[in-house]
Amino acid sequence: MRVTTPTNLVFDDSDPRCFLKLETGQHGQHYAFVQCVDVNTGEKSRYWGIWCHQEQEAAMKEILNWGGKWPNLPK
Repeated sequence: MRVTTPTNLVFDDSDPRCFLKLETGQHGQHYAFVQCVDVNTGEKSRYWGIWCHQEQEAAMKEILNWGGKWPNLPK
């Protein structure tokens, strides 16, 4: 899947800088933690939000446009 936003954020599952991690919340709600690339700067950006398995591209666009930011967590 490749998704580009009007603000030039790109998620491309063939790009090793990008990733998608899915988690299920306590009440069955699905969430996605996404790392994408800002093509203006080349920097990685991270966002999270609600995930929909049936509408994956729409969910990805929603997360990249309106999702919450999350930091680079320690390992």
